[in-house]
Amino acid sequence: MIKDSAQGTTTNIDGTYSLSGTTPSSVLVFSYTGYTTIEETVGARTVINVVLAENNELLDEVVVVGYGTQRKSSLTGAVSSVSSEDLKALPVVSLTQAMQGRVPGVQITNNSSPGTEPIVRIRGVGSVSLNPNPLYVIDGVPAGGINSIDPKDIASLEVLKDASAAAIYGSRAANGVVLITTKKGTAGKMQVNLDSYYGTQSVWRELDLLNREEYIRYGTELLTASGQPVPARFSNLNTPVYDGASTTFAQTDTDWQDVMFRNAAITDNQLSLSGGTDKSRFYTSLGYFQQDGIIPFTDYRRTSFRINSDHNISKFISIGQTLVIAGDRQTAERDGGGRSIVMNTMRMIPYWPIRDPTKLGGFSTTAQGLDATDPENPLRVAEQEQQFRINNGTKVIGTIYTDIKITNWLKYRFTAGLDYSLNRFNSFLPIYNDGNRSRPLAEVQDDRNQFVSTVYTNALTFEKRFGQHYLNILAVGERQDAEFRGLSARGQRPDNNIQVLQGISNPAASSSLSENTLLSYVGRLNYEYADKYLLGASVRRDGSSKFAPGRKWGTFPAISVGWRISEEEFLKDNAVISELKLRGSWGESGYNAIGDYEWQPLIQANNTLYPSATPQR
Repeated sequence: MIKDSAQGTTTNIDGTYSLSGTTPSSVLVFSYTGYTTIEETVGARTVINVVLAENNELLDEVVVVGYGTQRKSSLTGAVSSVSSEDLKALPVVSLTQAMQGRVPGVQITNNSSPGTEPIVRIRGVGSVSLNPNPLYVIDGVPAGGINSIDPKDIASLEVLKDASAAAIYGSRAANGVVLITTKKGTAGKMQVNLDSYYGTQSVWRELDLLNREEYIRYGTELLTASGQPVPARFSNLNTPVYDGASTTFAQTDTDWQDVMFRNAAITDNQLSLSGGTDKSRFYTSLGYFQQDGIIPFTDYRRTSFRINSDHNISKFISIGQTLVIAGDRQTAERDGGGRSIVMNTMRMIPYWPIRDPTKLGGFSTTAQGLDATDPENPLRVAEQEQQFRINNGTKVIGTIYTDIKITNWLKYRFTAGLDYSLNRFNSFLPIYNDGNRSRPLAEVQDDRNQFVSTVYTNALTFEKRFGQHYLNILAVGERQDAEFRGLSARGQRPDNNIQVLQGISNPAASSSLSENTLLSYVGRLNYEYADKYLLGASVRRDGSSKFAPGRKWGTFPAISVGWRISEEEFLKDNAVISELKLRGSWGESGYNAIGDYEWQPLIQANNTLYPSATPQR
């Protein structure tokens, strides 16, 4: 730009430019979002070359919105950003955990054992009976399995919170949208970064539970006051805790919190490389994360590999790709008797022994009639309901994209994306009998699930500034196909020696297949005048195979306006107010996270008669 004028130009993909109408006294202003502005006086020069330095403070001025970017100052919808520094500040499994407490209007609750994705609610609960989770879009691919993304690979994260901002994703945006953009390489010397962390976790506070004497006294007073009989064991504690034991109930005072809670290790490691030239750039990383749970036999491990690259083929064409391959393993917390392990730990009687070698499986438990309560032995649940129930998963998320610069103000991008996951769940539940509950036969289960989703996006963007007018128009055509295949087999064994399906009794197996398609057409307009008066409008037309004929298509419009009051003359030089904006918005969003065939009548067969079978009467 020529300073103090509306005359300017933009560079091509190689950085060359031409500008007429200058004089020796003209001052050229070189600027680009995210870089430091440079001013140069023309003088007698006919060629002026400059190199802009990256400005990390200004990088925050650009945020990712649906199918593009926008200056934060120009936003008219409710969009919140989380920086990459915040996302990698703590050693957490997923970026949703890293978001906790950093985004206004977003409530994140950690749930259960390591590797379990947190509960995320954007501006409240959008559905009571259906899935209320937001839509995650990773490098332009709507995808799940957020745990597979290493937070240190994230360049930016934006949360589209209100309907006007999220409506660009139409039928999937009712619960908000989280946009995730992964890192890319920058031109220059190769950068090698090693990030490693090791720590321990522990229960931050234990409850002050009753000891043996307090439990007996409290239980006796409570039952007596309510007119109920006092259990016989309360007055017969001088018996051995099990046959042959040298310890009696009266001599046992177990702190079940000490039994069940432990110090647990956590480690997070990543090696990354990035670099390249003006023509070709890359970013690659290798990461390993492991978190042991504070409850026995709970843990999560993840190994991930990422490679992102982009290349300038010519002045008008550039290509790029993103790819992450991750494998994880989780041993999760399980319930016992309909109660969580923590609840059983809180309810377990202090005079009860930790183990009982006389019982099949090595554990005994209480009885309602003898002890006035009947929790499960929490250590038995951990060892026998959790230890041999393991989830193994493989996740692949990738894109290939091409950018074509038709003119300086018209660009086309084609993106092909893939979301692939393969999960295997192996379960072995051993035989046991604790004197109150039992499992007479061991149960073996092997489940395998495969999910494949492809998305193809065509986006045409018109962007031009006319003096004080700025106009950005986007047109998108998109198709996403998804397929889910499942296979489950199970059976029983007469012993605990073998944990596979070979030689099982009562075998049972089933398989499943479901498919869906989503077709979308999107249009959006952003207009600015003098960087003060803002207008945004969008409309999306979605067609989903999940809905019944005649109800497959829906339209989702949105409109928003904004007034940057701080840019008005009466506030422009105010030393107290740096940014003041008044905005209003309206939009519609939908929900399509339902089953693939739920609109059809269900048919269920309880018996199968083959042609040669004799009809049953």
